[in-house]
Amino acid sequence: MKSEKKMAKKGKSAREVAYYALISFEKEKRRLDDIVDELLGKFSLDSRQRRFLKNLTSGVVRHLNYLDWFIARLYKGKLKKMFIKTRVLLRMALYEILFMEAIPARATLFEYGELTRRLIDRKTTGLVNGILREFLRQKEKLDPQKEITDPVERLSVVYSFPQWLIRRWIGFWGTEETEALCKKLNEPPRFDLRIVRKNISPQKFKALLKEKKIAFKESPLFPDMVTVWDVQAVINAGWLDKGYCVVQDESARLPVAALEPQPGETILDVCAAPGGKFTQILEAVQPDGMAVALDVDLKRLKRVKQNANRLGLKGGLYVYADARHLPFKQSFDKILVDAPCSGQGVIRKHPDIKWRREFAELVEFSKLQQDILESAFDLLKLGGRLAYSTCTVDFLENENIVNELKEKKGRDFRMLNLSDRFPTFSAQGAIRTFPHQHDTDGSFCALIEKK
Repeated sequence: MKSEKKMAKKGKSAREVAYYALISFEKEKRRLDDIVDELLGKFSLDSRQRRFLKNLTSGVVRHLNYLDWFIARLYKGKLKKMFIKTRVLLRMALYEILFMEAIPARATLFEYGELTRRLIDRKTTGLVNGILREFLRQKEKLDPQKEITDPVERLSVVYSFPQWLIRRWIGFWGTEETEALCKKLNEPPRFDLRIVRKNISPQKFKALLKEKKIAFKESPLFPDMVTVWDVQAVINAGWLDKGYCVVQDESARLPVAALEPQPGETILDVCAAPGGKFTQILEAVQPDGMAVALDVDLKRLKRVKQNANRLGLKGGLYVYADARHLPFKQSFDKILVDAPCSGQGVIRKHPDIKWRREFAELVEFSKLQQDILESAFDLLKLGGRLAYSTCTVDFLENENIVNELKEKKGRDFRMLNLSDRFPTFSAQGAIRTFPHQHDTDGSFCALIEKK
């Protein structure tokens, strides 16, 4: 096989780079964004090709089980025994036919015939062409939604989620609610922008969006937030670099809103990367307060500082440490614990998450979350407040963690009721957001006071 260096020199099509990305994901189960970014550093693609590449790779990963169901129906052998390179090419071609309707089917057949011949061999080209042509003949007859009767298997195939996760969600909310959640998580993501008032007024920023003809929707919750669907246009306009805005989901604003940081307060963010919430806190405690960002990943911590500097926010302290063993002797007025989690709530933006997680990891996350939360709680001043938040919808990582702390701390622990302040997202005194109910990422937040 040709070396990557030689391939980079010759240049490759977006489809071929997508193939390399999906093969790498299949073998390594690393973050898809990281894989794609690495390949974009090796191969020269223009902006249109890059967008096609990202749409194709994320789309195939988003609909993996669905695409495999069609392949299994049309392949005469056992799917598990099919050469993985062949299966990846078939997934890509079927995704284009099913979800990228602007591309004529005959063009897709030609492109993948050529790609298979170049990347594998002529014999496999015949197999790929045969399956794709048979799919086009039977397309209207094949429907897993109608053919599969078992609800777990049906939702797993139609919406492409692992069966263990479908079973878990059905156990929490039932089949109908789970299907609505899965359906929403498979929609193209929306992007929320937090306008940085220090650098530009919301009115002026919205005027810039109109001037550039970038469609947006105002947030019903925050006057300094808007939703856009073409975030690349915002990036191209240079507004992120100028510090006019930050890409941050509406749900991600809620933990800091619940914490209510005030000027002059000393506030610790114990899992600060990538910094969206920390920059909110840093801006709020100005001019005479102190905001401390802590993270266990030095590279990501440096990014937090870079993001704050880009927004023109000075005065933050940045500490490289493990949140389970906080290196402070002082106590804090308020603490944010935006804990590492399984990320089930952000699958719409990162569809690879559902294939990179197993139930055992949820148990590991819950232990880590318990340790971090207890460590942070011990650093609160009497009367101080702590916001515990995640971007997952699983009870094991949310309510269970808060209840564990309550049992350990007893009378020192008091959970504050957020229902009156955030009635739309109220869940037994905490905040819960769901993609299919609120059109946000899935998230959780509880506000705790130290008595």
